[in-house]
Amino acid sequence: MENARFFHYKTTKTIFHKINPVIKIFLIIFLTIISFYAPVKICGIVFPILILFSIIFLKFTIFEIISDLKPTIAYTILLYAATIILNIVILKNAELYFFDFLKKIFTPNTTYLPLLAHLALSMEITSIFYRTTSISQFNEGFSSIERFILRKENTTISDTLSLTISFIPRISTFWNRIERAWKSRGGKENLRKITTLIPRLFHVSMSEGYNKSLAIENRQI
Repeated sequence: MENARFFHYKTTKTIFHKINPVIKIFLIIFLTIISFYAPVKICGIVFPILILFSIIFLKFTIFEIISDLKPTIAYTILLYAATIILNIVILKNAELYFFDFLKKIFTPNTTYLPLLAHLALSMEITSIFYRTTSISQFNEGFSSIERFILRKENTTISDTLSLTISFIPRISTFWNRIERAWKSRGGKENLRKITTLIPRLFHVSMSEGYNKSLAIENRQI
């Protein structure tokens, strides 16, 4: 279950793990941009294909796929909840039978479908690259690009980019850690949990970022 964390690097070696980091970086940028401009029907076809590809060839588990799609799932629930509230406000004075009223309230707004389709596809593409590329490989790829463009050995920009990228899966790790501590102390699932843990998450993340930046500076001396 350790690898099921959000965008966590998967050590299982596949052919995708062996692709040159520079090529991977350009591919993820290109494919992510394309995913936001592809027609919804294309997204609906490509998305399940990528899921099957991840399971069969990259050895992803269902838990890993669901973990990486959590932002899309959460956003879908948020939009649907907003739609229900808006429908209630619009129809509160409408003269409708009770069941017709319920039907109209809970009818989803299909105008959000293109946005959700593009988001789901881009998240799955990003998941494939994150889970098959280690932070050191990302750093190697960015460093190669920076050295080629700027013609210098010092790769400060690459170190910063790698640090930023490494924080995306780490934030999920930090949250799981403080959430377990909250539950172990008898904390409940309520608004107080969010107001208590979010500042703590920010503090832990900033401390980790500061320590990593010091490590990078020491390595460059």
